Amino acid sequence: MWLSVAKTALPLMMRGGVDRPRLLELLDRAAGDPLTVVRAGAGWGKTVLVSTWAKNSPFPVAWLSLDRYDNDPQTFWAYVVAALDGAGVLTAANPLLQMGSVPRDERERGMRIAAGLSHLPDRTVLVIDDFHVIDDRQVLDEMSAVLRHPPPPLRLILITRNEPPLALHRLRAADLVSEIRAGDLAFTMEEAMELAAVHGLALGPDDVTMMVGRTEGWALGLRLGAVFLAGAGGTRSVADFARDVRAVDAYLTDEVLAGCPPRQRRFLLETSICEQMCAGLANAITGSDDGQWTLEELEQNNDFVTRLGPKPVWFRYHHLLRDMLAHRLRLETPSDLPELHRRAARWYAAHNSVIEAVTHAVHAEDWAYVGSLVTGQAGPLILSLQRAALVRVLRRVPREQLAATPDLMACDALLLFHVGDYEAIPARVSRIRELLRDRPAAVRDPIEVLLMALQVAADRAIGDMPAVIAVEDEQLALLARSPFHHVTAVLQFRAIALNSRGVGLIWTGRIDRGAADLRAASEAAGAAGVELAQINATGHLALLEMMHGSVSEAARLAGSARELAERRAWRYTVQTVAAHFAQALVHLERQELNAAEEVLRDGLRAHDAEREAAQRLVLLGVQARLALARGNPHHAQTLLDQARRDRHPRMYVPTLDDWLTLLGAEVDLAVGLPERVVQRYPGTPSGLAQRVRLARAALARRDLSRAEKLLADGPVTRPETVAIVEAGVVGALVADARGYATQAVDLLLEAVRVAVREGIRRPFAAMFDARLAGLFDRLRLLEPEQAAAAADLIAGLPGAGRPPAAPHGGAHLSEREAEVLRYLPTMLTTAQIAVELGVSVNTVKAHMRAIYRKLQAERRSDAVVRARDMGIL
Repeated sequence: MWLSVAKTALPLMMRGGVDRPRLLELLDRAAGDPLTVVRAGAGWGKTVLVSTWAKNSPFPVAWLSLDRYDNDPQTFWAYVVAALDGAGVLTAANPLLQMGSVPRDERERGMRIAAGLSHLPDRTVLVIDDFHVIDDRQVLDEMSAVLRHPPPPLRLILITRNEPPLALHRLRAADLVSEIRAGDLAFTMEEAMELAAVHGLALGPDDVTMMVGRTEGWALGLRLGAVFLAGAGGTRSVADFARDVRAVDAYLTDEVLAGCPPRQRRFLLETSICEQMCAGLANAITGSDDGQWTLEELEQNNDFVTRLGPKPVWFRYHHLLRDMLAHRLRLETPSDLPELHRRAARWYAAHNSVIEAVTHAVHAEDWAYVGSLVTGQAGPLILSLQRAALVRVLRRVPREQLAATPDLMACDALLLFHVGDYEAIPARVSRIRELLRDRPAAVRDPIEVLLMALQVAADRAIGDMPAVIAVEDEQLALLARSPFHHVTAVLQFRAIALNSRGVGLIWTGRIDRGAADLRAASEAAGAAGVELAQINATGHLALLEMMHGSVSEAARLAGSARELAERRAWRYTVQTVAAHFAQALVHLERQELNAAEEVLRDGLRAHDAEREAAQRLVLLGVQARLALARGNPHHAQTLLDQARRDRHPRMYVPTLDDWLTLLGAEVDLAVGLPERVVQRYPGTPSGLAQRVRLARAALARRDLSRAEKLLADGPVTRPETVAIVEAGVVGALVADARGYATQAVDLLLEAVRVAVREGIRRPFAAMFDARLAGLFDRLRLLEPEQAAAAADLIAGLPGAGRPPAAPHGGAHLSEREAEVLRYLPTMLTTAQIAVELGVSVNTVKAHMRAIYRKLQAERRSDAVVRARDMGIL
């Protein structure tokens, strides 16, 4: 946060400057174009000009000062968002404000950035200073993409020393790029004379002409000339300056550094190792306690030290001054550099700026400290959106050093994890543990927690769920002893560990325990601020509901996880994969095939970013179910065969294997091979979904008694809503085949009620035929209040659109008439029917007369025959 404040603060104008209205007018005109490039070498006054203009701009101005550490797309855009937010131009509805972090996925990042920039207030100005430090090709390509179709509200000003390597040909062809170059920035004679006067110099026209000729109007050269002439008691002449051909660093050394008191000179040299400086950081580096006073003094008395922002908190040195100071420091006291970087690293570490801390530790070549920083603070970033930045720094550690200590070996294990070399991680972890055996617990435990997190990530990647559970049991026990100084770290690691253990438990069949862990993980992750773990836990709960619970609850959970991921711009992170797949399954149960395909694409893209073996099986299963719904069972079988092949030897996920077997049984039934279903389940399984598949196979083989027995066997231990609907449909078809027309309608009615409540349509589509269509016709006649809901469930299915045969005149039987009709085929008398229904005999007779009239029957036996002919009995 503090670094964002420093980098997005508007630089203060340099004292001793002169008004240059011609340049301000030039910027006014240029700012009407989508892009303005202010391009010139160091010291031409680029930043001074734009910051002066920005302070008086009628439009909102966001400012960003770059440095070499911003050569990463996520880092770069994070600072752009911070600059816009700091300028107050991001409203609550802007997608950029809702992001938890900049997306890792290139496509999602581009879409989110483009959408956010398009929602800015009209004529918002974004100034990016020192753009020349950006050489990362991805950042440059993404900037080019933004400028290919410039967001209408945005006016971008790039301050750079050289031509920006961006694709600007289209904008230039349309005359939409304004450029201000060194020739524009060069001081005129009048401006140079005014500058001399500001410095107390009374120069004649010839002297000013000589000064401008000597410097070619270069702003810094003229300022150095003024300093030169004002020095030595005013005895120097312009001719002396013109004859002095020393380099700029010599001017800065002699005219700026040499004039400082020894204490101030040492302060400048030592603090030049940092891009930005505050009092606390300066005190840590110099070992003094006067950092604030010194920085403010330098800023007041030195034109090359600039305050960042309105308050004297953060400062920076002019690039030329900093380069000179760094050069002098290397020449004078090179042996001090490692210690200075070490002090900076410790300050950054204490202020939780972990990447900066590791970077300075690498500059110090303090490899042992690099290792301890990574194991104590930076390691978890490998599982975060700062992963790329951490890897870049760790790759600067020499290979031979990565085997020097257990901490550095842990760094090497992080790099192995990053490249996906999961097979090499266990041996590396074992070696580290061997070296740590005799270390005190206070030293060993934090490293052990990191090693366990790495081991679990590697085990999840190959699908070794028993190993995941075992390691997380140990890690949770270790975290209970709280090996970290910060409670926040303990809470975050605990939430992540509960999530991984919950995933391991549900995929190994311990569903209730796993669901409890996932619920606890989701709650703990939300409280601890690790929302990626929260999304992952909630997504797995949604998958579990789809396979063993309620479709409506799965839809709620998946929607919640995906909505949070979308709000935080994490749509394509690996932690969101489970939620995408669960949502796709919800759409498939509702026969929303196009929507399922669209969500599946999101899940596939997130999965490809960082693959997990268990998620790959879910992916293939969802694809197989989609192929079945599209009427392509052979492709579905190919996908299921693929799910059985190419597995790691240690993969163990019986819950997913059972689910894939269920899908395989559906394929068998779709291609007319019911005997293969029996081969898959040689006994009588306890699960309702498995018994339903066997009952469908028995029905296909006309073994109605077996089908009926399978559906009646065993209690339903979980509210498996899909299986309950499937069982109702199969049961209705079996009852109808046995001639139990009333029972068939009753069973179908119960299935319809559950399906309507849950939003389930797939089972009706999968089993829809002429017999099921006839059952729906009877249902609509006997239960007219359910007619609309029933029609919606089978809308669009072949044969579902034909109107059912209706009684005479198109009139439907009332609910009470339908109840009386069911008793007509029995031996019960009118009086006995009245007792059964709890009504009077006259009421039953009145209903019977209505039935005869509607069915065009003259007597009771005729009504029964007519009702059977019409399919309502």
